Amino acid sequence: MKQPELGRKILELRKQKGLTQEELVAQCNINVRTIQRIESGEVTPRSFTLKTILNVLGEDLENLKNHNTSNGNKLNLNNVKFSALHIKVAWICGLVYFLSGFVEFAVDYARFYDDELIIPKAAYISMKFIVMISCIYFLWGFVLSGKIFNNYLLKIGSFLLMSTTILFYSYDMVSLYFEPFYIDYVISVQSIFFGIGSIIFGLALMRLNDPLGKIPEIAGGFKVVSGILFALVFMGWLGLMFLIPTVILQIILLYKIGELINREKTNDTSKA
Repeated sequence: MKQPELGRKILELRKQKGLTQEELVAQCNINVRTIQRIESGEVTPRSFTLKTILNVLGEDLENLKNHNTSNGNKLNLNNVKFSALHIKVAWICGLVYFLSGFVEFAVDYARFYDDELIIPKAAYISMKFIVMISCIYFLWGFVLSGKIFNNYLLKIGSFLLMSTTILFYSYDMVSLYFEPFYIDYVISVQSIFFGIGSIIFGLALMRLNDPLGKIPEIAGGFKVVSGILFALVFMGWLGLMFLIPTVILQIILLYKIGELINREKTNDTSKA
């Protein structure tokens, strides 16, 4: 939590405890001026000082982080109540998308580079449909996360990637029934679109670092790098390599978001 929200929270906790500033600083071994500046939002205390203050006030630092985001993006509790199941399904779809992607890569490589369809057309369409649907629902989990954390950039990036997925997967399936045209051009355009969407998506993920630790920051960094490589087209093969750890981290991130939602629901129920 950043200032001035942190100062207001400490002030609220101090009043709940019935402590004056003088009584609080006596137990924390800091001076009155320091607590005054912290509560007014003028300064951000060092981690040790903050932990000491919170211990006296009966609050846990990790619990405080889980209820707030670094950009003032507090959890939208109206969306939290209805999103836990969808988030769980989304990260499961992410696993399906990740694992089936290896099979898809091998089949597409044979089709587009060796000019050989190594599985029947019906199996190819079924495979593409499964990968497309699992990818879309995986991304839908991040659309919901964008609503929960009031992160509009995450929703925009997710919708861009979803649109790109639908457009080019549909082309892959339909092109079975006519001679694929300008395949190098199509792959280049797909790489650029995917790259732009990935950059926006990655930057949005990095904004979730406070309530969810370092995972969003790392996942977002990988996603941005992957997006830049895809946008350059000729470096797309390297972008695929970065995409592997990125998807794994995104699955873990959705799982963590699901856990956070459940905690919020539990806390909300206990307060009621």
